[in-house]
Amino acid sequence: MRRMIRLLRHLPVAILVVGLFLFLASCSEEPPLKIGFVGGLTGRVADLGVAGRDGVILAVEEINRSGGIVGRQVELIIKDDRQDAESAKQAIRELIQEDVIAIIGPMTSSMAVVVQPLINSSQAVTVSPTAKTDQLSGQDDFFLRVTTPLSRNAQQIAIHAIQDLDLKKFAVAYDVSNRAFTEIWLKFFKQALLENGGQITIVEEFVSQPDVPFLPIAERMLATEPEGVLLLSNAIDTALLAQQIRKLGSKVALFSSEWASTTDLLSFGGRAVNGMAAFHSFNANSQDARYLSFKEKFTKRFGSAPSFATALAYDAASFLFAGLEKNPSRNGLKEALLSLGSFPGLQSKMAVDKYGDVERKLFLTVIKNSQFEVVE
Repeated sequence: MRRMIRLLRHLPVAILVVGLFLFLASCSEEPPLKIGFVGGLTGRVADLGVAGRDGVILAVEEINRSGGIVGRQVELIIKDDRQDAESAKQAIRELIQEDVIAIIGPMTSSMAVVVQPLINSSQAVTVSPTAKTDQLSGQDDFFLRVTTPLSRNAQQIAIHAIQDLDLKKFAVAYDVSNRAFTEIWLKFFKQALLENGGQITIVEEFVSQPDVPFLPIAERMLATEPEGVLLLSNAIDTALLAQQIRKLGSKVALFSSEWASTTDLLSFGGRAVNGMAAFHSFNANSQDARYLSFKEKFTKRFGSAPSFATALAYDAASFLFAGLEKNPSRNGLKEALLSLGSFPGLQSKMAVDKYGDVERKLFLTVIKNSQFEVVE
């Protein structure tokens, strides 16, 4: 001890002062704000989950480079829900145990419905980029989102098909493993179709898995002589179904949901998906300066162009950060987010209501030459 004191006496005063300053600075440094991300990062919906995760990563990296939120860095904790109910609930529990201040996700409606009771019981504010089910609309809870409820997309495509394209007879195939999305989507589509003089000739159900027999599904749908075919499934399954329809020589008009609108649809579908139409919250060809800047940064960081899930996940993170700037704690965060009212997304403003549901612009998108193109 005496030897240590003698050594300290011989150190220059300036060094001692600097050392003391660094010690005090490290003691007073604020801990990071922890936020969680949960989405399907493996399996047949991985394109959606990975795209969402990468959008959030970019947003976190940007906010940290700019100094963080109220002087605190953001720490992102990522969980894979595997598009499985028990895995999703376990992911939420783990994030809560790790004391995250808020959660971004899940990416699918079925997982959102599964974890909503757990989110509410723990009062963990959760912002979903892409879970659109109307099953969670109009509820005073802790589940918020940055995309429109799916009823609008479904109604718009039915009205467009009948009024603009004069197509009234539809065959439908949908994936029952995401019922909270597909069944409700079909419900609103059917309602709008019937109200405008249309009809559904057949509805085919299937469970997404590697060995789904899509050829007989396509044969049964085409046997009813539809004028349009609606496919409510993930990107890979939608692409494979379209392949079988075209292999049978049919030129029937194809329609899909925003769930399928990722680059996997183009990669797996090839020429078979050309002409496929959908309404969704993303314009891949947007010339908005803010979006173009985001696109350039994302492409440089991840080596690929952003998808709708990427852009909406970035919007979800930006929305959450704006709320945290007003209230950087779990208590009161929900109220801070709802008080924003209107928030500037990458491509259009989001109008947030008192339930955390959002209205924003929808784009009619058609695949042309293996690219998504918006039809004005």
